[in-house]
Amino acid sequence: MTEIKFEKVYDLSVLVYNDMPLHPAIELAGIHAKVLMHGFPVHLPRMAGPKGGPEFGWPIFHDLELTTHTGTHVDGTWHFNKRGKRIDEFPIDTFVGKGVVLDFRHLKGPVPIKAEDLEKARPEIEEGDIVIINTGWHKKWGTPEYNTEHAGFDGESVGPFLLKKKVKMLGADTMCVEPGSEQAHWPHTLHRICLIENEILLIENLGGDIDGVTGKRCYIIALPIKLMADAGIARVIALA
Repeated sequence: MTEIKFEKVYDLSVLVYNDMPLHPAIELAGIHAKVLMHGFPVHLPRMAGPKGGPEFGWPIFHDLELTTHTGTHVDGTWHFNKRGKRIDEFPIDTFVGKGVVLDFRHLKGPVPIKAEDLEKARPEIEEGDIVIINTGWHKKWGTPEYNTEHAGFDGESVGPFLLKKKVKMLGADTMCVEPGSEQAHWPHTLHRICLIENEILLIENLGGDIDGVTGKRCYIIALPIKLMADAGIARVIALA
């Protein structure tokens, strides 16, 4: 049995809500995030007994209309590889493990992060880690520049490093783990290396309490919902 010692649980996920920001390509397709509340049908008897019960119109429920890349999510290999696995086909232990949250908040604009940057980062990346970077861009969530002006990984440079270190998952507090706008990283070199040539799953749109765990080694749990799809919305936490 593995014993995990920690002092605090950090939530690294963004909130899911009605009309929340989506990837620009998804928004261009006319798709919107919908989280809509419905009340209990008023023509039915109130759900209450002699000792009381819910208010009139309750219990409530919500309809969700979301893409697999809404908010904090994990990309499975099927996202880029027609012979890849759906997100539900990965073993559950794929999404948990030791890791590190690295501080790249000093970067300004769509700067490419290279292998030497990861090699110099502290705490040091260990073999088999889940690696998350904090660029500080989560604070721009909901602004136009959030989608286009963020730093990210240079695939050609970091690819060999990720394989050498046997990195388990890779994540960032940005719309995409590659730098800049969709047009700027259109070849998606990192996605090719991670999702087509290998099985290094990607976590995007991290945020929440990420500042509190930055610069620390921790135990990371990034569980996507069990969905027959290319990716899955996830609740990501770090224990440190």
